[in-house]
Amino acid sequence: MNAAHFHLVINHFPIVLMLASAAIGIHGLFRKSKEIQSIALSLSVVASLAALATYFSGEPAADFLENAAIVNDAHIEEHEEAAEKAVVVTTVSGLAAAAAFFLASRKSPMAGRAYLAATGLAIASSAILGWTGSKGGVIRHPEVAEPTTGSTGDQHPLPTSEGAGSGLEESGDQDIDTEFEANPNRTDSPP
Repeated sequence: MNAAHFHLVINHFPIVLMLASAAIGIHGLFRKSKEIQSIALSLSVVASLAALATYFSGEPAADFLENAAIVNDAHIEEHEEAAEKAVVVTTVSGLAAAAAFFLASRKSPMAGRAYLAATGLAIASSAILGWTGSKGGVIRHPEVAEPTTGSTGDQHPLPTSEGAGSGLEESGDQDIDTEFEANPNRTDSPP
């Protein structure tokens, strides 16, 4: 397993876990169930740890993809900038969840407010993680990218299989070997 593959394997965990934490956290607020609230807080801590692992696996994945001629470096840069913001918010969310969990175990009068703050941070983390994930998806899936605007103000739509000279085969499929043949200096073998 190479760095890019590892990053792709783990990058969905923080998003899904934090979203589950936020949803369960909201449910726990309405039900006023300490067990449900504990589950939400635990998920938030695990999600923040998964976000750290994903963040630190991102740089080696980016280095690996620099050898692929089909990858747009601007998309990688946008994803990296979003990831920097996301890891901060998600780490704070995980720390707040751990603090809320600790306060609840001590039956502190601040436990309710800490839980509310941790749930709010889980919601914010879910949003920023989703945004970061969408920026990452564009790296290898240009079909989900917004059309870009050039310096003249003209929009440049993504290539489609319609029209002559689009560069894509008629079926819209592209042979994966062709992608890796684009860079003859590549040192690893195609998947």
